[in-house]
Amino acid sequence: MTELGIRLKEAREEKAMSLDDLQAATKIQKRYLTALEEGNYDIIPGKFYVRAFIKQYAEAVGLDADQLFEEHKKDIPNTYHDDVSEKISGMNLQKEMPKPASKALELLPTILVILGVIVVIAIVYAIIQFANHKNDDNSNAASEKSIAKSESKYEIPKDSTLKENQTNSSEKETDTKKETKDKEDKKEDSDKLEVKATGTEGSVTTYEVSGADKIELELKASDSSWIRVRDENSSSLKEGTLKKDETYKKDITDQKQVEIRTGYAPNLKIKINGEVLSYKLDPKEVMAQTIKVVNKKEEKSS
Repeated sequence: MTELGIRLKEAREEKAMSLDDLQAATKIQKRYLTALEEGNYDIIPGKFYVRAFIKQYAEAVGLDADQLFEEHKKDIPNTYHDDVSEKISGMNLQKEMPKPASKALELLPTILVILGVIVVIAIVYAIIQFANHKNDDNSNAASEKSIAKSESKYEIPKDSTLKENQTNSSEKETDTKKETKDKEDKKEDSDKLEVKATGTEGSVTTYEVSGADKIELELKASDSSWIRVRDENSSSLKEGTLKKDETYKKDITDQKQVEIRTGYAPNLKIKINGEVLSYKLDPKEVMAQTIKVVNKKEEKSS
């Protein structure tokens, strides 16, 4: 193993991340991640990808990629030869272009004829559909007139209709009042909630939550994202990979503090009582972050 590979592996193990977790966070195949740790760059398709994969790996485990490149120049391949190869390949492709182009010109009349036939068929089909639709409309209108005549023969008692309408109106009014009350209760609890960022240190941001009688934490992944949630005693509440559109919810009203660790912040949305928590550290720049949520109400009551 190279010194760079050892450095990367140690950082991953410090974050308690497996290769599967790292694969989910970086979208890099596990065999390439193993190759980076072992310094076996030959199986990676091109030196450019070696540098790109090292940068993503470093950011996912909280290392400074630019500093790594500077300290381990001898372990990281130069991309100059790849650039030259790509240019030569591009020149060869340009030389071979005339043959396919000439074939396309030869087939152009045939393609135009086929397109013309398709357009004619589409027009005929549209005309037939329009005619059928018009006939259906006429048939439906005649049926509606027939039904109206039949219904006019029977008279519905006015009293029974009135009572039915009053009953339905009363039920609707009761349901509306109940829905309104539920919404007001939820809105009142949400209005009391106050979330305040108190500071950042490295990749860790602390938020204070107060004002709400009940506090619910919700984590939703827009794509695969590794997470770890710990309570005030550092006991694990949830650890693993959230799949795309998967949601994790937890009532943290009785917790003094909850710590959320994410391996890829751009894919994870954090909500407190339904309100989205705004990252103080840009997720695109600091992909691996720790969010501490401190319950101020719990602290005061103790």
